[in-house]
Amino acid sequence: MPEFEIFRSKQNATHYVAILSDDRNENAEGVRHSDNLAPFTRIPDNGVSHIGFDPDAAKSAIAEHGFYAFAVTVEKREHID
Repeated sequence: MPEFEIFRSKQNATHYVAILSDDRNENAEGVRHSDNLAPFTRIPDNGVSHIGFDPDAAKSAIAEHGFYAFAVTVEKREHID
């Protein structure tokens, strides 16, 4: 099953880029070898949405631009009794 490779910006911890694991086009290779991005995680291409990641939006953007750039902000919440 194909996966999305997720890379995190080295300059901004809330910025991410996704590519498909089996994609070998110029944009995908540019993401893989970018000095500004670090490998972060992989997400299965199983159609399930994940926190901060929409696989349908990713596929659409990858088809149009060769990659999917997105931002995720995570904030710690106060504990409530």
